[in-house]
Amino acid sequence: MPPLNTRRHFLSTLPALGWAAAHAADELPLQDIVFGSCLDTHEHPMLDRTLTLPRDLFIFMGDNIYADKGGIPMMQEKYALLKHSRFFQGLQNKPILATWDDHDFGENDGGGSYPHKKEAQVEFWNWLDEPATSPRRQQEGVYHAQTFGPAGKRVQIVMLDTRYFRSALKKVQKDKAMLGGAYVSTDDTSATMLGAAQWRWLEQVLQQPAELRLIVSSIQFAPEVHGGECWANMPQEQQKMLKLLRGQTAVILSGDRHWCEFSHNGVFDFTTSSMTQKHPRGTPTPNKHRCVPQTYHLPNVGHLRIDWTAATITAKVLGEDGETKIAQTLPFRELLIS
Repeated sequence: MPPLNTRRHFLSTLPALGWAAAHAADELPLQDIVFGSCLDTHEHPMLDRTLTLPRDLFIFMGDNIYADKGGIPMMQEKYALLKHSRFFQGLQNKPILATWDDHDFGENDGGGSYPHKKEAQVEFWNWLDEPATSPRRQQEGVYHAQTFGPAGKRVQIVMLDTRYFRSALKKVQKDKAMLGGAYVSTDDTSATMLGAAQWRWLEQVLQQPAELRLIVSSIQFAPEVHGGECWANMPQEQQKMLKLLRGQTAVILSGDRHWCEFSHNGVFDFTTSSMTQKHPRGTPTPNKHRCVPQTYHLPNVGHLRIDWTAATITAKVLGEDGETKIAQTLPFRELLIS
């Protein structure tokens, strides 16, 4: 990524691995955050539309490429195509943050047992031009965090890694599967979503000062078990996260599902997916925690507007036509996790 002569870009490239993230007192606060997931092509009208949106930061939430069938050579090829695409080049005038999901991790529904995860991590950071000496390259897993904005208007972006350390999921026979798949909730209390090292890091990161925290999870956090991958498959980990977030003003951004829905289950979870694909079934799985009745199943991107004067956030799902498909405005006080 070419160097940019902006304070905000400089800050976005600093590692923030458990110590206080650097930020300047004169830095402008974040106002417009754009976030998306699941790109199986690098040329698409939705990607072009995304570049027209007001944006202080773009967040890749996972499945940024689809390279789970061709090993590391395919991963390298797909990252190169994305890196040199009109879309990615167009994003580089503002900060970019990213995490991965299974298809850019390298194995469909993959977790901690994936044998090439270290090599995949190298390619992930190569894509983002992470410096060779960066602590992010030395740790296992691609989790990281960054704080933007001056005191009183700080936003901490926490990028989780739900792949590198994740335990195997519990699965039932096909004849017992749900609409969304065969994964079910486990009663194994030793099963982990983030792994011990990442949990320790997260606890430290959440002690850093911020007025608003955006927790980015590649898979859904709030919805009930639906057969696909989600935090509810490991209820003890889901409850651990809610306990850790208690007292924080925070929301979760998630992807993966190839449709959009807004949920609340202890914390608001805004799911936006896919940027380039239409969901083939078009029918959402049941979700008693859905807090907005609409879902959306065509290519989309998420947009979060922070109104610091009114102390509110507005989350939207936008389609190819630039029109709002789902929206919700919430005051900061409703984001406080109890």
